[in-house]
Amino acid sequence: MRLRIVFLMMLCTQASAFDVRDMEKLSSGHECTRCDLSQTDLSNATLSGFDLKWVNLTRTNLSSADLRGADLKWANLSGTDLTNADLTGAFLNGANLWEARFRGTRMRQVSLVGTDLKWANLSGEDLQGADLTLVNLSGADLRTADLTGALLTKARLAGADLQAANLARANLASANLREANVRKANLSGADLTSVDLSWANLGQANLSGANLTGADLSYAGLFEANLSGAEWSRARFCKTTMPNGTINNAGCY
Repeated sequence: MRLRIVFLMMLCTQASAFDVRDMEKLSSGHECTRCDLSQTDLSNATLSGFDLKWVNLTRTNLSSADLRGADLKWANLSGTDLTNADLTGAFLNGANLWEARFRGTRMRQVSLVGTDLKWANLSGEDLQGADLTLVNLSGADLRTADLTGALLTKARLAGADLQAANLARANLASANLREANVRKANLSGADLTSVDLSWANLGQANLSGANLTGADLSYAGLFEANLSGAEWSRARFCKTTMPNGTINNAGCY
């Protein structure tokens, strides 16, 4: 690891904005809090378990980097390339991920509490068991993403595209999915208590065994959705298209 980083320092000194002393600190230990590592090439770097809180990784190349269990809370990763990086079990609470690039990024059990991922492209990504509490995913592309068992309580997913995503056993209590595209998504066994699903497209979605207690389904489309074994006491239906195509106005005020 040390030899690789020293080599990268030699390659990048002229073009990069990083602090040489911070690169030396990174290469000599497992802690580099508040370091400036912006615009560097750390592709394939082994940073598993490193303490990188508040680090500046703006426009840094972290493709294929090993960041398993790394502490990146409040780090700046805006414009960072995370293609094929391994973030399994990493902590990115409060991190800045604006325009970060995800493709083939492994994010099982990653903690992203309170992060802003508005408009992020996370289609097809593996987020099984991830903690996405209070995360802003408004307008995000999550098509075919695997969010099995993920924690999404109070997450903002308004206008997000979740088509064919796997949200089995996910906890979305009090989340905002207004106008979201959830068509053909797997929400079996999911906790959807008090969720805002107004105007959402849930056509052909699997909601078997889901808990929709207190959910707002006004103007939502549930055509051909699977609601077998679902609980929807106190759920609101108003101009809601039901699985058989009928309109439910039971909760219109």
